[in-house]
Amino acid sequence: MQRLGSRRQVWNRTAKQTSGGLTRSELFQDKHGNIKSKRASKKAKRNQNLKKAGWTFKKGSFGAVRVEEKKKKGKKKTKGRKSTKKRGRKQRGGATCGTPPVSP
Repeated sequence: MQRLGSRRQVWNRTAKQTSGGLTRSELFQDKHGNIKSKRASKKAKRNQNLKKAGWTFKKGSFGAVRVEEKKKKGKKKTKGRKSTKKRGRKQRGGATCGTPPVSP
């Protein structure tokens, strides 16, 4: 048996742990068959990552539902043109900056 391996190898018991140190007791398989970390999944649920990403649930329907963004009320943007004037770069280093040295 290998000491380090992928999550699948740890799940199938052909390796003892992942490179990150996860053992089989710290992993679980979701309904799609993907192997996940128990600790990371619990933390994501506690932080409400789906709500922060704009998803919620609707009573009476299965699965996540996208939250409609509310229109913000505020100042209207005025149509204005940005200046097309090119600005020169400031040169540093004094009078000799950018000029070749003059030999006497």
